[in-house]
Amino acid sequence: MIVMPGHIATPRLDLRAPTPQDGPAIWAYASDPVATRYMVWPTHETPDDLDDFLDDVADGWAAGDDFTYGIVLRASATFVGMASCQFSDEGAEIGFIVAPAYWGQGIAREAAGHVLDAAREISSIYRFWATCDADNPASAAVLKALGMSFEGCLRRRSMRPNRADVIGPQDDLIYAWVRP
Repeated sequence: MIVMPGHIATPRLDLRAPTPQDGPAIWAYASDPVATRYMVWPTHETPDDLDDFLDDVADGWAAGDDFTYGIVLRASATFVGMASCQFSDEGAEIGFIVAPAYWGQGIAREAAGHVLDAAREISSIYRFWATCDADNPASAAVLKALGMSFEGCLRRRSMRPNRADVIGPQDDLIYAWVRP
């Protein structure tokens, strides 16, 4: 079982496990086709989708292998997205989503960077990676800013259920930071 901090404070953000009280804020972006376009999970369509997601997040924290942090702007206490770290035998995978109203403010980089830093404190983990849709340069830029190196393109790897403009699995770009 992996142990990650329950709260991570950054210069502007509080990162913490989401709660059911965060549901309306999560729904606002998780049901938005613009925000979810490049995600590997479908845009939320019903409250049950949100409930299932919150149950999955709680299960991941309890199991000690999947830590999804809500991103909260400290100055306004506004919940604006998520940053996550999922552990497996191969290492740790980083992910993030931010509500479109907050894009371009460095929030994804700050949140994901601090989650990555917390995960790197676990000395037994050697590989940290993230993938993004090959058509999503903004996410690729965040991964580069985190100090991850581009490793290549995983052709036709991931379904993107929210991309009506393409058929079948999409190409993923993979970035990684590997412990020396």
